[in-house]
Amino acid sequence: MPGLKRDKITSYRLSQTVVQEYLESLFGMYDFKIRLKSDHWVFYIPRKLTTVFMPTFLDFLFPFGKQLYTQDFQFSGFRSEDRLSSDDRGLELPRLGRSGRDIRMCYNLKSVEPSKSQKEWPWSIRQTAAYHSFDIETGKAFWVIIKGDQLIKRRIESTTNARRAQALNLSDFDSLATSFSSTLQAHLLIFDWCHEHWRWYINFLEQELQRLTRETLLVDLGQSSNVIDRTSSQGQRATSSQVHSSPLSVSEKATWRSGSEIKEPTSYPRPQYQAPPVPRPASLFAESQESLNADENFSFSDLQQVQSLEEKANEIILVLDSNASTLSKVKQYYRETFTFDEFPITLKSACARDFTKFEKAVGNIIGDLQMQESRTKMLLRLLTNRKSLLYGILDYRNMESNKLFASKAQLSTANMEIMTQGMHEIAQKTKQETVSMRIITLVTLFFLPGTFISTIMSTDIIQYQVSADGKSQEVFQLGALQLYLAITLPMMLLTFASWYGVYIWVDRKEKAKVIKMHLRALS
Repeated sequence: MPGLKRDKITSYRLSQTVVQEYLESLFGMYDFKIRLKSDHWVFYIPRKLTTVFMPTFLDFLFPFGKQLYTQDFQFSGFRSEDRLSSDDRGLELPRLGRSGRDIRMCYNLKSVEPSKSQKEWPWSIRQTAAYHSFDIETGKAFWVIIKGDQLIKRRIESTTNARRAQALNLSDFDSLATSFSSTLQAHLLIFDWCHEHWRWYINFLEQELQRLTRETLLVDLGQSSNVIDRTSSQGQRATSSQVHSSPLSVSEKATWRSGSEIKEPTSYPRPQYQAPPVPRPASLFAESQESLNADENFSFSDLQQVQSLEEKANEIILVLDSNASTLSKVKQYYRETFTFDEFPITLKSACARDFTKFEKAVGNIIGDLQMQESRTKMLLRLLTNRKSLLYGILDYRNMESNKLFASKAQLSTANMEIMTQGMHEIAQKTKQETVSMRIITLVTLFFLPGTFISTIMSTDIIQYQVSADGKSQEVFQLGALQLYLAITLPMMLLTFASWYGVYIWVDRKEKAKVIKMHLRALS
């Protein structure tokens, strides 16, 4: 429809009469052609009435709404527009008390409020957007205040009751001057909200900072390095002592020829072998580990939390500075408006005292915001220093851990070197014993045939007797041979069976031990 603007509103729990009364309160007595369509009330507004708001007020509405992450949070400001002269006169709506000569402004402020919905972080920064116009001829004041809850609404209602209205002049609209003074008091009500909880919020941040970083000033970082140095030096001394105490030297090595020719060395060294003493660094490493674990309560998550506190502090500085700037602009705008020639002189003189109080109150609020901003800047410097200290502690602990692991690796290498030296000594001893066993085996094999023949000949199996005629006679006794074999062969079988049984038992025991070690390693 020409000259009309279409709009709609949800019909949930709203009757047509309620919608009609609401639109008339905003735009006056008009036929809005309200129709129910689906689940919305559809209506039409005269297009000339839609300019009642400043278009720039929409800039302060966009940051509102349900958001997963904060968006457009840094936006803040103050917009104003005055139509005091006859040439700038706006739309006249006598039925609504609008002469067309008015001052209009919009701004937004932020403040911190306790939040019960966040258990880990009981504070939340919230915003309020306000639009205000004041007609300098009729004294008609118009307010639109946007906030996510009913706090400002409840405060306005509580301050406009009969008991407090006279003291605050917030509901006195009998004259042009009292109406103007009431608008100043309404501004102060919003201004008071924007600075009331910052002190406790900053105290909360300071407590969180001290909780996270207080112990960083008490950490002793000199002990762990000394322990690691002692561990390393002891390992080096143990290694060097074992190397120098080796019982065999290069000059004492013997060379052997393989095959049947075995040459026994002219002389053997006779050292007194001892088991190589393996160093026991467990106590030193335990002491070093305890020293490194003394600051175990500091972790990377603490650094992340301190970083979060630093971001919160920067956020506070931005909000406090923008609030102070907005209040200064509001105060400056009213001061400049009072100097305009088009502004009614009677209103200037009648409201001079109230305006002075307004300026003083706004100045006090700005001073408090600046003081809290100074506190926050001090807190921010402390946060930066503590974060650097915490980062240094974590970096130092990482370095000390690397040094400890390097010392452990060095000592393990020293232990392996000692064990290798011991194995070398055992190998040398085994080599000497092997040569001795070869000699014994050779001698045994040399005399074994004769010993066997001598044993047979000493029995009654074969006997040599001298006959009566003086001749040597050989006598062979089969029964003696059978008795000899009957005793010897079972004894041989019993010996081999016993040996084989012991071999099987030892082999199974070793296999069970290996399987047990593998299962322990897998678990």
